[in-house]
Amino acid sequence: MKVLVACEESQRVCAAFREREHEAYSCDIQECSGGHPEWHIMGDCLPLLNGNCEFVTMDGVTHKIDGRWDLIIAHPPCTYLSNVATRSFSIRCTPAEKVVQRWKDRANAAVFFMYFVLADCPRIAVENPVGFMSGAFRKPDQ
Repeated sequence: MKVLVACEESQRVCAAFREREHEAYSCDIQECSGGHPEWHIMGDCLPLLNGNCEFVTMDGVTHKIDGRWDLIIAHPPCTYLSNVATRSFSIRCTPAEKVVQRWKDRANAAVFFMYFVLADCPRIAVENPVGFMSGAFRKPDQ
């Protein structure tokens, strides 16, 4: 199976698929900490989502995915999507200009989340903490 694990620098999920002999790659804007630069794509994952792409792993080797990924697992940042910082969206608790910026950041985070959901891939798993996307998209189903 061709597997893309997006927003994963630790490579734990990627390594688990590699142990089972799948062609798995992690992708993140950070360097990998999992010790396998040959499996890590450092950069924006959005251009890779629909497959039919070429990319260079951190070891400098170019790889090509013909067709779609068989599975995408995504861990988008939840900083602006979870309910943890709900107070930051309230003018009663936070200065108005910071609330406005926080809402802009939330909108961008929601769009980023939806790119994964809408990818051209038969199997998609997107980490979805209880929060904004539970109402804007749907409740988590696992």
